[in-house]
Amino acid sequence: MSEQRPRPPAPQAAVALNLIAAILSVAALYLGREFFIPVALAFSFYALLRPVVRKLEHLRIPTALAAAIVVLGGLGVGGVGGSALSGPVSAWVDKAPASLRTALARLSTIGRPLDRLTDAALGQPLAPAPAPHATPATGSLYAQLLGKATSLLGGLVEVILLLYLMLAAGNLFLRKMVKVLPASGDKRTATDVLDNTESIVAHYLLLNAIINLAQAITVGFAMWAIGIPDPLIWGLLTFALEFIPYLGGVTMVGLLLLAGFTTFAHVGHALLAPGVYFVITTLQNSVLSPYVYGGRLKLSPLAVLVCVLFWWWVWGIAGVFLAIPIAATLKALGDQIPRLAPLGEFLGE
Repeated sequence: MSEQRPRPPAPQAAVALNLIAAILSVAALYLGREFFIPVALAFSFYALLRPVVRKLEHLRIPTALAAAIVVLGGLGVGGVGGSALSGPVSAWVDKAPASLRTALARLSTIGRPLDRLTDAALGQPLAPAPAPHATPATGSLYAQLLGKATSLLGGLVEVILLLYLMLAAGNLFLRKMVKVLPASGDKRTATDVLDNTESIVAHYLLLNAIINLAQAITVGFAMWAIGIPDPLIWGLLTFALEFIPYLGGVTMVGLLLLAGFTTFAHVGHALLAPGVYFVITTLQNSVLSPYVYGGRLKLSPLAVLVCVLFWWWVWGIAGVFLAIPIAATLKALGDQIPRLAPLGEFLGE
C-alpha cells in the first residue's frame, strides 16, 4: 500500500495563511519597534560605512580598529558640528515660544474678519472680538524636551554600539547567514541580494545627504535674501528634515509659515518664505533627484508614499527615515527572488 502524499493547500487556504502571516508580521514589527528600530538604523549606517572600513582594511588595518576609527570619526565630526551650531540653535530655541505666540496672534487677527463674515453670511449674530488677555506662561522648550532626551540618548548609544559591532565583525554575520542556506543556488542568490542591497542603501544615503546639503545651502541663502532671521538654522533644519520623505517638507513649510507671520506684518510677505521653499523642494524632487539617482533607484512614487505612510504608522519618524531604504531592499529582493516578483513589480516604476 503506497503512502499518500499530503495535498497542497487549496488556493483559498494559502491566501488565508499568507494574510494571517502578514498580520502577525506587522503586529510583531509594531510591538517590537523598540528592538527593531535600532537594528534597522544600525544596518542602514552599516551599509553606508562598510565601504570605508573595507578601504581601511586594504591598508592592512585590523577590522576592529578600522571600525573604531570610522565610528569615532563620525562621532567627532558630529560633535564638532554640533558644538559650532549650539550657540545659534540655543538662541533660536529660546526665541521660539515668543515667536510662536506672535505668529499665532497675527494669524488669529487675519482670520477674525473671515469668521465674522462667515457668521454674517449664515445669519448668526456677530460675536464681539475677544478682549486681549494675558497668555499663560509657557515653560522653556528645553524643559519640554527633557523628558524625551534620556530615551533618545539611550537609543543613540544602542545604535552606535550595534553599528560598531557590525562593522567590527566585517562580513562574518552575512557569511554565516548565507552559509546556513541549504542549496548552493540559494547561497548565490542570497550573496547577490545582500551585495546589491548594501550597494543600493549606501548609494541612496550618500546621494541623499549630498542633495540635502545642496538644498540646505540654497534655502539658507534664499531665507537670507528674503529677510527671515537665522538663515543658518533654516538651512540646518532643511538638511535634517529632508531625510524624512514628504513629512520633512511639510514640516518645513509649516515652520516657515509661522516664521513669515512672525517676521512680516503683510500677508504676501509672510507667504513668501514657505512659497520659496516649496518651489525649491519641488525642483529638487522633480529635476535634481531623478537626475542624480539615475536608474539606480527605480521606485514608484506611489509605492514610496505607501511605504512612508506604512512605516510612519508602524515605527513613527524613524520608520519614515527608513522607508525608502527598506523599499529599496524589498525591491532588490523582488528582482532576484522569483517568489517575491510581485513585490518587486509593485515597488518598481
